[in-house]
Amino acid sequence: MSQIAIEKVSITTSGSAGAAVGTSDSIPIMGFLLDVFLDYHASAPDTTDVTIGDVNFGTFVVQSDNEHDVWLAPRKATCDVAAAATGLYDLIPLNGPVTITIGHSDALTDCVVVTLRWLTP
Repeated sequence: MSQIAIEKVSITTSGSAGAAVGTSDSIPIMGFLLDVFLDYHASAPDTTDVTIGDVNFGTFVVQSDNEHDVWLAPRKATCDVAAAATGLYDLIPLNGPVTITIGHSDALTDCVVVTLRWLTP
């Protein structure tokens, strides 16, 4: 039976103000990505960039120059058998860890806490 699974990944950044960076990986995920919630530290600057992706699909979330909590539901475009775009979108299949990278922030413990939700097969 399918179920919705959840993991929170905390990313701590290091470096100078406005240029601090950090990265972290989730546990290996097997399923379909439903959504991500980005919970920013109260002191995160508005220059903070968050990038989320994996080795199979590459980058599927880029939230640039933000400091406000946000809930995102990334999707991938679909095509027909002739590879023509259908204008429809589908869940992103995952089969491994998701990498979350923070850039252009300040040095903060738990600069961004990312909640990943996925549907298990």
